[in-house]
Amino acid sequence: MLLFSLQQSHYNNECKFKETLLANNYNAYESAAHPVMYIGLSKTGRTKKGNRVTPAMTVTHFLPRI
Repeated sequence: MLLFSLQQSHYNNECKFKETLLANNYNAYESAAHPVMYIGLSKTGRTKKGNRVTPAMTVTHFLPRI
């Protein structure tokens, strides 16, 4: 599933992410424009660089949408 806004004219291809359901029932979001780059947050809430995180790291695990 690709996540993106309904108003696509405001966003480019780098704003699209592929949602992956992990084995532990959390979600990981991978960049559609740059494969193998994931969204990750540090313990202080800052973003981590996409090339430094993997889906195995807990900083990339997000609660699933209900």
